Parts: sequence; C-alpha cells; structure tokens
Amino acid sequence: MLIDTHIHLDFPVFDEDRASLMASAQQRGIQRFILPATTRQSWPNIAKLSQKFPAISPAYGIHPYFVQTHSLNDCTVLDEWLENHACVAVGETGLDFFLKDLDPTQQISLFEAQLDIAKNHAKPVILHARKAVEKVTILLKKHQIQSGIIHSYNGSLVQAMQLIDLGFKLGFGGAITYPRAIKLRALVKQLPLEAICLETDAPDQPSKHFHGKRNEPIALIEVLNTIAELHNKTPGTVSKQTTENAHTVFNLKTI
Repeated sequence: MLIDTHIHLDFPVFDEDRASLMASAQQRGIQRFILPATTRQSWPNIAKLSQKFPAISPAYGIHPYFVQTHSLNDCTVLDEWLENHACVAVGETGLDFFLKDLDPTQQISLFEAQLDIAKNHAKPVILHARKAVEKVTILLKKHQIQSGIIHSYNGSLVQAMQLIDLGFKLGFGGAITYPRAIKLRALVKQLPLEAICLETDAPDQPSKHFHGKRNEPIALIEVLNTIAELHNKTPGTVSKQTTENAHTVFNLKTI
C-alpha cells in the first residue's frame, strides 16, 4: 500500500486518461493521491476531483510560481475556503529563489499568510523550497509550524535534519531514480526512513523510465524501488514505513 504525497492530477494533461491511470496505479498498490493546488483558480476543480475519486485527498494553497497573479486577498479567500472544504493540508506553498523573475518579498508575504492559515486551521503544509530551504526553515520556526512535507527536497543533510527535528518529512520523487543524481541519492541514503515520503509530482519531474515523457502515477513504484535499493531494504519495508509517514503528516483515515 503506497501513498503519493504530491501529484497534480488536476492538470489538463490528464483529462483524457485520468481515471485509467489512477486505476492502473491502484492495481499496483498506490491507494492514495495527495493533490496540492497551485492557484486559487484550481481549487474548485480539485474539490470536484476529490469528490469524484475517493482516492484523491486535496490540499489548497498558492504556489510561489504564481504569486504575481495573486494577492493577500486571495489568502483571505483561502482562509474562508477551508471553512467549507475538507482538505489534508495547506499547499502547495513555499518559496522559490531559483527563478529570478519571482519577487522574493511578494513570495514571502503570501507564504507567511498561508502559514498562519495552516496554523489557524490546524493543518500541515506542503512546501516548495527551491534554493530557499534556509529561509523556509526560518519562517516555519517563526510561525511555529510543526507538521508537513518539504516536496522534492534538495537541500543539504544539515538542513534536512533541522527540518526533521521540527517535525517535517521530506518528499522524494523521480529525480532520485537517475544514477547521475549522485548527491541527491547519497542524501537519501543517509536519511532515516522515518523521515521520507514518496511522491511523483506527475506530470512534472519524470522518473528515469518516463524521461522525456509525461510523468505518470505508476512512477511511484520506481521511486519506491530506488529508495529500497539505496537503503538496502525490501520494497515492502519501505512501503510500510513511508505510508506510515504519510499517515502521520496528513492524519489520513485508514484506507
């Protein structure tokens, strides 16, 4: 039994075969899909998909990529939205200091507002932290956020341990399936399994098998097998632990 803790099944690229892809993944043991929002406009569709497919668990937030088309008023709307729409987390939110055309000040403003919303609603957070792990960690401490996942983690081991000490899990996906990802694979090998969650980020960040193609939900099996290899554990052992980790973060009901 596996849980994909980060997948964008609402993206239009899945409109033609979403149901069949999910069914194929479920036949392989992938029983739950955590679907984080990226924009305010995406929330209604994600809500509809979570009603149509019980295996989808929604999260609502504003991705740092899209802060230029959002304002603090959208965070007020998010706060109100969560009053009437069940979810497992606030997200995808966070910071991206890699893309130079994104205003850091605006990013931080919307990120902090979403952290406060998560705290007020007693929800964990799903975080994007690209070239921004240090600042994200500082703000998590400032707002006393103690639960969530750093999606597609690519910081240092020291930073990872600081986040783990705060109560966070670290998400890993297709990037670790490439042998050339030496530093990332070495990091995963050093981390305790109790801190790791599996993700695909589909349709983005394809695994080695899907290189050059649309990433798909079934790629989670490849991620699982890679982590099992790196930790010298059986896939069953890794599956059990990472599923427990996801349950811990999102307080999921028994599947």
